[in-house]
Amino acid sequence: MDHLEMTFDYAKSSTKGISLTYDIHDIEKKKRKLLSKIGERVAKVRSASPELAVFDDEKMMELFSKLDDIDERIAVRTRERSAKLDPATQ
Repeated sequence: MDHLEMTFDYAKSSTKGISLTYDIHDIEKKKRKLLSKIGERVAKVRSASPELAVFDDEKMMELFSKLDDIDERIAVRTRERSAKLDPATQ
């Protein structure tokens, strides 16, 4: 592999790493918004029905499901970025 190809491969890998980092930050922002909604929902459920278990609330379970999906997306992107930045770890 010549020097030009190595430089191109490095630039391509670096660009992908940057893109993944921005994607991770965007997903984390969505997670913070979702956590805020969960907090609001918990307060609302508690006010309306203090005896009601939070986990019996259908909307709450939907929010928790979205949170699980977001956490998985963050984990996948973080692994992808690590693999791009340090291919020796694979």
